[in-house]
Amino acid sequence: MKTLFLSCFLAVLSCTAILGTPCAPGSLDTFVNFGATGCQIGTVEFTNFTILPGLTIGTPVDPAQVQITPGGTALNPMLSFTLNKTANAGEVFESFFRFSASDFLTGASIGLTSPTATGDAAITAILDVCPNGSFSGSAPFGCPTSPASLTAFAIHQSSLLSDSASFAVAKSADVFVDLTLDGGQSGTATFSSASIGFSSVPEPSTALLLTLGLSAFGVVLQARRRMVSGKGTRRYSRVTRGDVSRLRG
Repeated sequence: MKTLFLSCFLAVLSCTAILGTPCAPGSLDTFVNFGATGCQIGTVEFTNFTILPGLTIGTPVDPAQVQITPGGTALNPMLSFTLNKTANAGEVFESFFRFSASDFLTGASIGLTSPTATGDAAITAILDVCPNGSFSGSAPFGCPTSPASLTAFAIHQSSLLSDSASFAVAKSADVFVDLTLDGGQSGTATFSSASIGFSSVPEPSTALLLTLGLSAFGVVLQARRRMVSGKGTRRYSRVTRGDVSRLRG
């Protein structure tokens, strides 16, 4: 019975197992080298990281210096991009890249962590998402579906440190990320890190398999309890008949 129980349980796990390589901390260069193979956080797969020419006159940030840290949960994965870079007056730095995310996606978000800006400096983090489609070129334009454009920023006078959007369930999304720090003419901008998150729902077939697996688990457990209970009853009956025989003798 133990063997049957373990076989059923392991069969369910094997059907719902995540086959991709889990995402681990590394540089943006490391994630670019993953190519189409990519990596996964929970059920969401991240692939095809590509460095692109910047949209501003800024100096590109070396992708080897951009550190990526995976986080979040299985249904709400997150990638944190750490720059730890400062732009002084007259300096502009930019990290511009794209990647793909795939699963049953229902939303995206972007946020800034501990940015500082003085004078006329500015820090921006822009996330463009094309659900169930792709942007037509090397800039976030030409999405055949309804794209989402999210912006977080910080200036000396004010800030908006996070932004998010929901959309109809999408099996994939083309994503552009633009991280910029501009020291202005007389200020300084320090970019610590930006986080990009996605929300997803379980794949319908996975949810069904899990339900069937739990049902099988209950059936096997109930059958085992009945067997144990039956053995106890038969053992009690034999003892009782033996006692009666001795009394008659």
